[in-house]
Formats: sequence, C-alpha cells, structure tokens
Amino acid sequence: MTPSSEQPSTVSLDAAVPVGPPVECRQWLAGLADLLIPAVGDMPAASEMDVAGRQLDVVLGARPDLARHLLRGWQATADSDPEESVRLLQELDADAYDAVRMVVAGGYYIHPQVRRLLRYTGQEPRAVRVDQVPEYLEEGLLERVMERGPIYREA
Repeated sequence: MTPSSEQPSTVSLDAAVPVGPPVECRQWLAGLADLLIPAVGDMPAASEMDVAGRQLDVVLGARPDLARHLLRGWQATADSDPEESVRLLQELDADAYDAVRMVVAGGYYIHPQVRRLLRYTGQEPRAVRVDQVPEYLEEGLLERVMERGPIYREA
C-alpha cells in the first residue's frame, strides 16, 4: 500500500464524550424536579424546562462532582415514587439530596426562558471610578469598624 492510498485511522468522538446519567435516572429526576419546583403562576415546572435532559448536562458539565451523588440517590430510591424518594434522600443521604436540589435548581434557573420570565439578564459590569468615594464611606457607616480595627475569631 502506498502512503497516498492508506486510509487514515478514524476514532469516533462519540465514544470519548461522556453520556451523562442514564435515561432511567433522568426520568426519576424529572419526577422529583416537579416536587421541588412546581409550576406556579407564569413560572413553569422544573420538568418543563428540561432539568433532567439538556439542563442536567449543562449543570453536570459545570459541576461534575454532583454526578456521583445524583446517581447514588437514584440507585437508592429508583423503585420509590417521587414523594418517597425525596423523603428517603432527606433522611438517609444528605449529599445525594443536596445534589438533586442543586442540579434541579441550577438547571432551572439557568434556562433562558426562566431567566426571561424573571427578567434576570445575568451579571452586568458596572464601572468603578477610583476618583469617587463610595456613599457608604461618605455617610460614615464604616467609621466605627475602621476605628475599632480588625477582630479575628479562631475558626
């Protein structure tokens, strides 16, 4: 075989991309999500914002440390109904319960539609002028603290 006729070896990138939690875990999470963030007024329920789908992938991309707790919670309560799952996680596995709450709330509040409904545009830069003294200094609110000096507590 000549170099020009050799086919380069190909590697599927799909195999290298993490697939995230299985479908069954995502279905379980969607059931719990609506208990944690139900639809109220104009605000949609958590499952309507795909917190167990694309939003879960976004959250776990930012916080991969939550995945093992989430999966452990799912494995421990997969056979229970959503209300019972939440109760069991609260009682038996605080880390898994916190992970569930974090991925649901995180996925919900970073969803573009929720941000629009809340009129939250995200953090916006504010100019800081070094030639202007902040109001809280002009009003004397910190004078007592500055006069007292630093106080340290052993932690």
